[in-house]
Amino acid sequence: MTRFIDIRPLWTTSARPAVALVGAGPRGVSLLERIAANLADFPEVDHLDIHVIDDTQPGAGRIWRTDQTRQMCMNTLAGAVTLFTDDSVTMAGPVVPGPTLFEWCRLALDAAYPSPSSTRRVADIDPTHRAAFASTAVRPGFVDDYRDELEAITVASHPSRPLYGEYLRWCFERALRTLPERVRVTTHLARAVAVREANGRQLVELSTGAVLTCDAVVAATGWMPRAHTDEEHRFLAALARHPGLTWVPPDNPIDQALGDVPDGATAIVRGLGMGFFDAMTLLTVGRGGRFVDDPRTRAGVRYEPSGREPTMYVTSHRGVPYRAKSLYGALPPPAAQRHLRSVDWSTVPRPIDFDRQLWPLIVKDAFVDYYETLHRVRPEAFAAPLARVLAAIDTTEGLPSALDAAIASHVPDATDRFDLPAAMSPVRGPFPDPETFTARVVDHMADDLAESAKGRDSAIKAGLWSISAARKPAHVIGAFGGFDAESRASGFRTLQAFGGMVGSGPPAFRSRQLLALVDAGLVRFVGPAALVVADDELGLFRAESPAVAGSAVTAPVLVDAWMHAHDVRASADPLTHSLAAAGRTRPFRVRGRDGRPHLTRGFDVDPGTGLLVHPDGTRDAAFHVAGIPLDDVLGDTVISPMPRTDPTMLRETDRVARSALRVVADAATSVRTPPPSGQQAVSWG
Repeated sequence: MTRFIDIRPLWTTSARPAVALVGAGPRGVSLLERIAANLADFPEVDHLDIHVIDDTQPGAGRIWRTDQTRQMCMNTLAGAVTLFTDDSVTMAGPVVPGPTLFEWCRLALDAAYPSPSSTRRVADIDPTHRAAFASTAVRPGFVDDYRDELEAITVASHPSRPLYGEYLRWCFERALRTLPERVRVTTHLARAVAVREANGRQLVELSTGAVLTCDAVVAATGWMPRAHTDEEHRFLAALARHPGLTWVPPDNPIDQALGDVPDGATAIVRGLGMGFFDAMTLLTVGRGGRFVDDPRTRAGVRYEPSGREPTMYVTSHRGVPYRAKSLYGALPPPAAQRHLRSVDWSTVPRPIDFDRQLWPLIVKDAFVDYYETLHRVRPEAFAAPLARVLAAIDTTEGLPSALDAAIASHVPDATDRFDLPAAMSPVRGPFPDPETFTARVVDHMADDLAESAKGRDSAIKAGLWSISAARKPAHVIGAFGGFDAESRASGFRTLQAFGGMVGSGPPAFRSRQLLALVDAGLVRFVGPAALVVADDELGLFRAESPAVAGSAVTAPVLVDAWMHAHDVRASADPLTHSLAAAGRTRPFRVRGRDGRPHLTRGFDVDPGTGLLVHPDGTRDAAFHVAGIPLDDVLGDTVISPMPRTDPTMLRETDRVARSALRVVADAATSVRTPPPSGQQAVSWG
């Protein structure tokens, strides 16, 4: 059995090769599993120490920790989450199958409370997944703690975040059990704050004061802290001058100081994506309010306040919430993307002009999916065969206006046609007053919820889902400088933002709850792109949208309901600073159309290994970076791995794990030096 050691000596060094995994959320767990899976390919590694470093909860990590409120739910469906590889994953390592989150929940319930119905429900689960589940017990008491949720879960459920954390912790335990006896794992409840090289090894300093001696280091840190922006420094200065102000800075909602928002306060809220819906939940249901089903309301639900809720004046770049997820009752349908996939992009010279070469094909695919769905649902809308419409799309330039003109005679009623520009800008101004704007947003939300309820029968949702689904192949094509700098600042950036808005929105029930809060007078929409300032004369925050007359609103509270993207150039992470000070990092660069390099926000790493690239272009010998800090370089790093989709994360963790093992294998044959002067090696048994 694997020896699992949960101790933290102040100094660890030995002749045994060692790997440090910095971060033990989903990616850290996957890295541990991939090290176990690939170990047989590295016979030189006859012994190995693995140090797992996380300051919150090894296995779940900070975002998915199991002690958070179950009011927080995943944005992903239960059947669309896995941490196990399958034969779709492009990797050198072996496939090690295992249950999806949904399957794991079903299997856990059946194991604890078997019944004829539960036996039927698990009978169609892949036998290899069932065997993986049986190899490692769930924690004692888990099923009883979550029984109501486990009984209700379906493949299309949005699980609570703590439930996903439980799955991740089980995956962590299972990975530990798959390691042979010659591997020792030590967990450290701490942060890695610095790293330096000494005698050919890596000395990783922890926030506890411990120093770990390792050969390879992998930073899988997830969301990393960012230095304050100029605007945020102005807010901090205003807080010092006006102690009555409250500012909740950007962060993971469960870690934000939302408790500092006074009961019944007026608050300006920036952001209408997932961070907003989480903050909305914590500030309403989290304060004792409740949503009650009520078919008489337009939302189908009404809100019963506790009296502690703030009144929220909300703004974002577009001014409208992310679109609700469609209610398919199953996993989302795959998007065919025939035009985008008709090109062998591996043969196209880099960098690629996204605006000219990809975006027109993405638009065509969206039109195809829209009109195929419309023809299936409402064939009477067509004055010509569907084949003629598809032929018009094939032969027309991939611009929305050109495609609409080519299709107009075949689908004569303009209200039946795909108006992509309107979908991209659903609340065009100007608006005469805030009430008119809020009414427009509410109508947009109600229409979107009606389309969500149609599931696969919504033409507009089919077209928009096609655009959202194009993000993954676009990320693959554009990874590591595949797109030129101009594309990244224009069309590719639009795809990421718009694709996220239409495909990564909240569960439909959250959008209904937001409508109910509007009806209860607790949410108002300020308008798009509102300018927010700290008004010294008033001693208040002030927001005003240029698109909505009379939209100015003041409040003593500002909540930034979003998270900063990592930026290696403005990081507040001490480990990143340590690497930069040692000359071991540089930002990744992409080429512009004039041949000049442009800096990105991500670390420059070697694509095949994840090893850092130094300012002089040489490759680091030991330090790897994986995941979200590479999103500006690799893309698709925030999305949880979905089964049978060749997930970016699992491709990455396999190649990085193999690189770490190669570094360790090389070190295993080298001569070890004693610990630094004055330090004694410590033996722990």
